[in-house]
Amino acid sequence: MAHEYKAAEIGQCLNHSRVLYIGDSIMREQFYSMNRLTHSFDIKGPLHIDRKYKSEEYGMVYEFWWDPYLNSTRTIDLFNGNDTTGDPPSLLVVGSGIWFARRLSPETYLDEWKTATDRVFHAAENDPSLADALMLSPVEIPQFNRLNDVRQKLITIDKINTMNDYLHQRAKRVQPKVPFAVAFTWNKIATSTIDMTADGLHYNPKVTTPQAMMALNFRCNQQLDKHFPINTTCCIHYPIPAWYQLIVFGFFLLWIPLAFAFVKTSRSMLGRWFPSDEKVLTANFIMGLGVLYMYLGDRTQLFGKMHKLFDVSTFSLQMALMVGGGLVSLYYQSDADDLGLLNRGQTDEWKGWMQLVILIYHFTGASGTPGIYNAVRSLVAAYLFQTGYGHFYFFYKKKDFGLKRVLSVMIRLNLLTFILMYVMNTDYISYYFTPLVSLWFLVIWIVMFLGHDYNDRAWFLLGKMAIACALTTAMIHIPGLLEFVFDLADLVANVHWNAAEWRFRLALDAYIVYIGMLFAWLTIVYKDKQWGDRFVFKAAHYAYFPVGIITLIWYFWYELQQPSKAAYNQHHPYISWIPILAYIAVRNAFVLFRNTNSRLFMWVGKCSLETFIGQFHMWLAADTKGLLVVVPTDWVQSLGGGIGWWLNWALSSLIFLYICHHLAEATNTLTAWLVALWTHVPEHMNQSLPQHRNAAGGRDNQNTLVRDDAYQAVPLLPTNHKNADRDEKQSTDRGYDEHETPEDGTALLDDEDSLSLEEEMDMWQPATPSKWQRVKAIVCYDPRVKTVVFFLVMIVINNLC
Repeated sequence: MAHEYKAAEIGQCLNHSRVLYIGDSIMREQFYSMNRLTHSFDIKGPLHIDRKYKSEEYGMVYEFWWDPYLNSTRTIDLFNGNDTTGDPPSLLVVGSGIWFARRLSPETYLDEWKTATDRVFHAAENDPSLADALMLSPVEIPQFNRLNDVRQKLITIDKINTMNDYLHQRAKRVQPKVPFAVAFTWNKIATSTIDMTADGLHYNPKVTTPQAMMALNFRCNQQLDKHFPINTTCCIHYPIPAWYQLIVFGFFLLWIPLAFAFVKTSRSMLGRWFPSDEKVLTANFIMGLGVLYMYLGDRTQLFGKMHKLFDVSTFSLQMALMVGGGLVSLYYQSDADDLGLLNRGQTDEWKGWMQLVILIYHFTGASGTPGIYNAVRSLVAAYLFQTGYGHFYFFYKKKDFGLKRVLSVMIRLNLLTFILMYVMNTDYISYYFTPLVSLWFLVIWIVMFLGHDYNDRAWFLLGKMAIACALTTAMIHIPGLLEFVFDLADLVANVHWNAAEWRFRLALDAYIVYIGMLFAWLTIVYKDKQWGDRFVFKAAHYAYFPVGIITLIWYFWYELQQPSKAAYNQHHPYISWIPILAYIAVRNAFVLFRNTNSRLFMWVGKCSLETFIGQFHMWLAADTKGLLVVVPTDWVQSLGGGIGWWLNWALSSLIFLYICHHLAEATNTLTAWLVALWTHVPEHMNQSLPQHRNAAGGRDNQNTLVRDDAYQAVPLLPTNHKNADRDEKQSTDRGYDEHETPEDGTALLDDEDSLSLEEEMDMWQPATPSKWQRVKAIVCYDPRVKTVVFFLVMIVINNLC
């Protein structure tokens, strides 16, 4: 993937120096195109003469030496290190061949041309001061049907292939002392076009300009910053892995494999440093292999990369294949009466087909087409709608607001992104979906947590949601607020986030999460109050399907009428809920629809997060600006009819989906492992952690809520009151209240004689821990302290990176 250089970049790269072209009329046309990149000029005088132009603005000097046989005295002097014409050129481009094939006899043309060409190779191998960079042109492949009769007879494909074969052989053996390349890609550019030449020999600027640009890429790309995003892959050496990248690879690919040798010897001193569960070890290793594949694909030259080129037929065919796969894999669950609204299979299916549409949208480069872009925006909104719906439903019904739940969700959402942003040296915000859903999850959690005892009161719950909506809207739209937060993050944690981009992402879907929460609440109320039995709702049920279809048709008509993406984006935050609710109405209109799912879409939906994040580096390339090429690069162009492109698409897609599926399973395993590790408290340390009063007046240990053996829902809140109620009932049954003491003071002791072992254990109180034990327990085992320490450590690491 080439970089498109601007005039100022050319002047900066070439050090306001000299560019020299030597050769025939083909080199002359490319020389003209190189000049046009920085200035305009007039072409005057005879064709076969030297040329010299200056760009005063950028301090550049462009020279062309007319020397079709590369045998003039000054050319030979230049190659022999005796140049007296000026400073060594910043870029030297040499080309010949056509004049040899046309004007010399069949017996002599090849030897003469080899002699001239060998001078170039000899100079590259012996003179490090020849030029800052040297490029040798292959013999151009003309468009033969446009050559005149004389040229067709003398310039044959056999002659050209013979000369270019020699260049291939010679290029493999050369050991240059200056940056040197034979630009075979110029012929690929020329032969990929049709009728871009009037005489079959001299191509117009639509061909010669990309050729000149490739010369600049060869000369200048190594000077480009090798920081994210690395969207130029031609002619560069990727940066060597940094220390933190090596640590990650060392952990996954050295430490974890070594752990398999000690998994059965965990009692040894060394074995204690490894996870003891083979399932966890396997998940770590799979994660490491997946991340390594992404690194090799997008941070090395092991795989090729190519530009995206949007084509309506390609996009349509891929969409048709997706729909066909979904229809073929449909199945009806006949053993269930009614799976219900937005059942698990349906939401997985929904996420799956939306993710496939988004993947096709990215792969085909369809983002520049407003009609497609607008529809895809509604799919992203639908994901966030599901975020609001699903998490609200969980918190409302389960009433589990605990740290363990928060950790489970946040680690599941962020684990792969967290690893990639260090391995790929990117930033967190660039994987925008992960921070987006993470932020909205925290918003939902806070809304549902605050005053959760009153969540069953509609006015209170809806009031909280309205206040939260107002606050998040203010956060998004108040000028300078996000900039202040991001500047502070830059100062403290050395993270460089783009506030303008983040505001754009948040503003587009500022309200859809609240729509999802409201829909979940209405769904719960509908079920609890059995509104479905009422006549009005029974009658309305028959309208779901036609109204949903009409609404979807209206939405697509409306979005297609918008003149630009920017015009649609202004309306999107306020209308994105319309197609979502319309889809839900259509999808759930009948029991047949609710009980029917697509296995393909469900399978993709279960790894939709991994496919969204993984596409950045192992399906797309150059940080999403290009496509990864997993077949030999030459196949993409050499196989006719686009077969090479489709072959690469098919193979890379299979590899991509296979890896994402296993990454999803590995992430689930690692999430459970990390949460258990994070919240684990040894039994003997349990009483040393902070305690608080429960509703019954007793003392509860907060950490009993996150112990491995007795996890309860709400670690940040008082425990349930079952035990306290039981104790109070027992006291009442014995004839005294909880604050009275028996008259003889021995009643409790007498009762102990008749207690069972379990009851005695319940009454046993451990010794009060010392102050040091409490401090140690908090520092070592309190998950909240661990979380704070984790972020402090990451801040330090970020400042060292």
